[in-house]
Amino acid sequence: MLHKANLSEIDEIIELKLSMFRESGHMDLLADDAKQRIRQKYIQLYQNDEAAHFLIKDSGKIIACCGGFIKSDIPYSFYKQSYYGFIGDVYTIPQERTRGLATDLTKATIAWLKSKGVWTIRLLASEQGKPIYQKMGFVNTDEMALALE
Repeated sequence: MLHKANLSEIDEIIELKLSMFRESGHMDLLADDAKQRIRQKYIQLYQNDEAAHFLIKDSGKIIACCGGFIKSDIPYSFYKQSYYGFIGDVYTIPQERTRGLATDLTKATIAWLKSKGVWTIRLLASEQGKPIYQKMGFVNTDEMALALE
């Protein structure tokens, strides 16, 4: 059953986030104390009503999640609407994929962000996620990245 997470579920959400990093091969990007830092940041964001996760559980365990975050950074902080929505932490455990859970959770997250007055939503999509987001109306942007060594 889909529901909005509460603070007592933060640790389990973080474990799913770490699973996502492991699966994508990006664990080496995380700081040694990342788990604690993520926990502190998420608690702060939840308390300020600037983040929410939506979950689907089975037998008391999270099998899929999606997070919405309200962000205000440069250059967006100078726009008429100085904040935007960001979708992250979209993860479904492998054995539950292809059931549309991520789509349902993303729609719930979009509704929450919309209820907060967000006009624009951004996300970083994996290759397997891109078709799902494109069906929902997301488009590729002109953003570029440079990795410095």
